[in-house]
Amino acid sequence: MIRERAIRFSLVMVIFVIAITVPLWVPLYYVQLLDMSLSLGLTAMSFILLAGFCGMISFAQMAFYAMAAYVIGIGTMDVGWPVWALLPLAVAAAAFLSALFGAIAIRAKGVYFLMMTLALSQLFYGVGLEWESVTHGWNGIAGISRPEVFGFSLILTTPRYYMALFITALCYLVLRRIIRSPFGLALQGIRDNPTKMAALGFNVYLYRLFAIIISGAFAGVGGILGVYSTGVVSPHTNDLSAIVKVVLAALIGGVTRLEGGIVGAVITVFLISFTSQYTSRYWMVVGAVFMLVMLFLPNGVLGIKLKKPSSL
Repeated sequence: MIRERAIRFSLVMVIFVIAITVPLWVPLYYVQLLDMSLSLGLTAMSFILLAGFCGMISFAQMAFYAMAAYVIGIGTMDVGWPVWALLPLAVAAAAFLSALFGAIAIRAKGVYFLMMTLALSQLFYGVGLEWESVTHGWNGIAGISRPEVFGFSLILTTPRYYMALFITALCYLVLRRIIRSPFGLALQGIRDNPTKMAALGFNVYLYRLFAIIISGAFAGVGGILGVYSTGVVSPHTNDLSAIVKVVLAALIGGVTRLEGGIVGAVITVFLISFTSQYTSRYWMVVGAVFMLVMLFLPNGVLGIKLKKPSSL
């Protein structure tokens, strides 16, 4: 146990040093990919919160992501509101949408909950596509301006990466604290045996609804990072390929650990970026890699068990 903790601590320190110094020794293109990976990874962590610790597989996380991105885009380009007002409004809008989706889908279980969230997500996709007077329809909103943070313009890739890194790390710590809190332990108990938890006096539906709202808020933060990374929000932000990316990131990294969302997101973004440069059928390559991971690493990359040293 001590050896395993020492190895994990060493790995964390190595990853921390690499994350802090990576803009100093890689081209800006790869820094941009890492920036995109962080927004996807934060959204994947919100997926893991529900799937891994609550037993609810949600395909609606990108809808919450897109909701926050639309608030930033519309508020910046059409209304002209200041950033300090838009940021909390975007997170609140994502949380409100998740509460609405959760109130509708909460009584469904298993695959029915999954399909309900997918249907609601595609309903939101349709709203973004058809409500042209607000969402700008198919083309969406492009050229969204980025603010300055402590005198550094987020138009530049490196400051934007460091901002995304800081916010993602902070959200990870908050999510980890939630999972280890009495609320998080109750969620895991509901995941394992909802009937017993209900008999003990826990309001199962209310706990699940709160978990959906919390995950929606964090997905909304991911949407804010994403819209500042790309400068664009459109119905494609919440299409099926975007939903698949979140699920891929979570499953490749491993849904039993929050860190799996970040690791899986980096692998997914870089894999899609590299393969799309060589073939238009890059999704076939991504699908093949995903199948190999599921066959040989069913618990994801972070599910690999460290071998204990053999005794003499």
